[in-house]
Amino acid sequence: MQTSRRSLWLSRRARWSAAVVAVLVAAVLAGAFVYRLNQRPYAFDRLTRTGEAAFPGAVEGPGLRAFLDSGRAFVGYQAGPGATGRFHLRAVDVDKPGEPPIWTNSALTAVESFSFARGSVIVTGAPDTAGHRTITLLNANNGVPFIRFDVVAGDRWELVGKYFVRYRGADHKLVVTDVGTQKEIATLDQPGGAGSFWLTDNWSHQQVPTSPDGAALDEPLTVDPHLVRAVAGGGIEVISLSSGKPDDAAPAVAAPEDLVYPYEEQVFVAGSGPGYRIQARDRLKLDKVQWTWTSPDPQVRVRSLAACGERRVCAVEGHRVTALDIRTGEVAFRVDVDAPRTLLPVGERLMLRDADGAVLLDDAGQVVRRWPGRRAARLDDGSYLLLPVDVPAGPYTWLGVQADNGATRDLGALDVPVDTCTWSHTYLACAAAPGRFVFYRVRTPWYSGRL
Repeated sequence: MQTSRRSLWLSRRARWSAAVVAVLVAAVLAGAFVYRLNQRPYAFDRLTRTGEAAFPGAVEGPGLRAFLDSGRAFVGYQAGPGATGRFHLRAVDVDKPGEPPIWTNSALTAVESFSFARGSVIVTGAPDTAGHRTITLLNANNGVPFIRFDVVAGDRWELVGKYFVRYRGADHKLVVTDVGTQKEIATLDQPGGAGSFWLTDNWSHQQVPTSPDGAALDEPLTVDPHLVRAVAGGGIEVISLSSGKPDDAAPAVAAPEDLVYPYEEQVFVAGSGPGYRIQARDRLKLDKVQWTWTSPDPQVRVRSLAACGERRVCAVEGHRVTALDIRTGEVAFRVDVDAPRTLLPVGERLMLRDADGAVLLDDAGQVVRRWPGRRAARLDDGSYLLLPVDVPAGPYTWLGVQADNGATRDLGALDVPVDTCTWSHTYLACAAAPGRFVFYRVRTPWYSGRL
């Protein structure tokens, strides 16, 4: 009797154990499924028009563009007769663009172009006969200007987070200004010219949407407030933009014609001659070389250095791309490419353009897929858009590409100038005509049933 009761108790315990295990397995599978959806919550959909915003009285002219900022867009156009020289800038709701604008600024004049960086709309004025122009920063929430800078021909200027960095060509000065406090942080002698300082790139910057030419269409989530500049004797300095003072410096690091590329916490310097070498240095220990890599081809020269992965930097030559591990200098891959340019990393994939079109490489440098006659633009941290190299007159096809496997989807055809468009993870905005802006959704949730 005791044996039968013990057997019954054991069988019940076994059943409960099996049930608990089954529940745990189901929970793990459900969690994995949900995690997968969260990792890729949206898929490409055919371009779905959300609406348009039309403003009468607009005329052909510079500055015609739409810029996206999450669920809103900034649209700009030249005003028509009776308001010659006036430029109208408006913010509209992307999902309801036909409704009254969120804000309007009609007081701008002589505008050449505008762009958007997190929190600010940057308006670049057209140069006058003497080459003078005005850079105006507007509050993105209400369109109110809060600071202006006067620049001239021969100047170079960059907005890095909240810091306005300007090289003044007239007196060869490098000036750093805090746009929030409007305080001039530093004025440094920069006799090397406009090309003798370099902004610090980072992986966050390699996640934002880009134009087909590789220009960022938005400011990265994390901006590195440092720059590297050339100083006398072939030396370089790492300058903190918050203080205007050097974090570190070292002599005899880079000749004037060498390539300098600051990325994350390192500074890479490539010689300009044949059989070039690349040296990596910690930006806080510039006097010590972390590693050196020398090209095995004694005749070839390097054309550019660029990030091609979170932990990789690529040396771009005329017919080859070499990917190096930034920690060790070891070669990840060397791949022959005819006239490589516009490197756009996404995760462990790298899209670039060659003489024939767009090429997608995997982390070993193997070709995943080619698209002859196409050029790529990064859409987000997992996908690309593909556009024609030569845009025809009339409607042309837009393609969406998943970076992990090269899967491609025809998104539809649009008749819009590419250089008036911007895109984000979810939306596409373009100027179809002066004063007429169109908006599309390019993504749809995986669970929507519209895939």
